Amino acid sequence: MPRHVLRCAAMTSFIRNVSFDCPDPYALAGFWSEVVGHRLDPGFAPGDAEVVIEAPDGPRLYFQAVPEDKTVKNRVHVCLQPSDRDRDAEVDQLLALGATVFDDRRTPGGDGWVVLLDPAGNEFCLTRSAAERA
Repeated sequence: MPRHVLRCAAMTSFIRNVSFDCPDPYALAGFWSEVVGHRLDPGFAPGDAEVVIEAPDGPRLYFQAVPEDKTVKNRVHVCLQPSDRDRDAEVDQLLALGATVFDDRRTPGGDGWVVLLDPAGNEFCLTRSAAERA
């Protein structure tokens, strides 16, 4: 069997969380709450060491306080696809929420993606919408 082919095991796992290390979990969760359109649970408050966004249609977003600053590139990151507007309009919205552009990979023909940083410096990508891909 080629190395790249994986066998299906009888036991499987699912993605419970996408975790974000950050200095202020409540503030960063507030940013991501706006990005994904899911409200923060009122049980969380500023100063909490852990904050969770429960998404009914995907994994939870989990934010945890850590003492150290981010120093290197993320090895795993979130890739977003706009659901109700085009990529460039979504980039503008994300910038208004507090994201910054880290690397712009858009091409003159309309392909590509944008690598952004959330307010804690975590990389995430924004690709073209389904309508733009059609």
